[in-house]
Amino acid sequence: MICQEPGVLPGSDFYFYTPSALAKERLFYFTSVGHFLCEAEYRIERQVDYKNYMLLFVKKGKMMITSEGKKSIAKEGDMVFLNCHRPHAYRAVGYAEFQWVHFDGANTRQFYHDIMESTGGRQVFRLDNGETVQKKLKEIISNCRYGRFCSEFDDSLNIYQLIIGISKNMQGSLQNGNENVELMIEEALLFIADNLNSDLSVEMIADHVGLSESHFSRKFRKAMNSSPKEYVIRKRLNEAKCLLKTTSLAVKEIAFLVGFNSESHFCNTFTAQNGLSPKKFREFPL
Repeated sequence: MICQEPGVLPGSDFYFYTPSALAKERLFYFTSVGHFLCEAEYRIERQVDYKNYMLLFVKKGKMMITSEGKKSIAKEGDMVFLNCHRPHAYRAVGYAEFQWVHFDGANTRQFYHDIMESTGGRQVFRLDNGETVQKKLKEIISNCRYGRFCSEFDDSLNIYQLIIGISKNMQGSLQNGNENVELMIEEALLFIADNLNSDLSVEMIADHVGLSESHFSRKFRKAMNSSPKEYVIRKRLNEAKCLLKTTSLAVKEIAFLVGFNSESHFCNTFTAQNGLSPKKFREFPL
């Protein structure tokens, strides 16, 4: 589809999609995608809820991005992630070429929150080794351009792979060979496993690996996708599940063995996480 927007140059194209009720309820879905070549006249400003999120990749030139009360310049090779449920604007700074997709659904909101946490709230960021993400964005646009058949499940998977590619890239310190961080995390996990039945605090774990509590917590969350406190609770519950299924120990005894300070606290936490009480879990077949 040829675009008639001011500032959009020949060679640009874009496509709309209206998701089904099922897609809106259960899947990721896109509402429009495109590849624009623009001059300085091109600008978009929205003050109302546009009812989606936007990923934009700058192939050439520069763009001015305004979102969350901040202005940023997106340069060639930069990725932009916008919450279009909130007021936002973007425009070409001179000549610019960019690919974009408007999408929503499933847990897009949580992905956006997690990625913004990784970038320190910056909507404009650069991906290390982002070729996979760029290839997936190009594939989504190409499917529309050439009318290739894709079910809504295929579209949802493509969007998921696009977002998860960005998420994995943002926490690339481990995957990209940061051995110091990897060793620190391994040391922390061993310390947690060895001291699971003690009154374990985040401060104790941080002290063991030689970091401040706040610095350690940031590194741990980035590597493990959860806070140290959340990880310890899950680890204790996993150990408790093993003991419930492989021993005849009383629930109270198991609670103290895995580090809970009371049977009631253990039972409440276990039930909240699993939807079953420890007693019911023990009786429930694997």
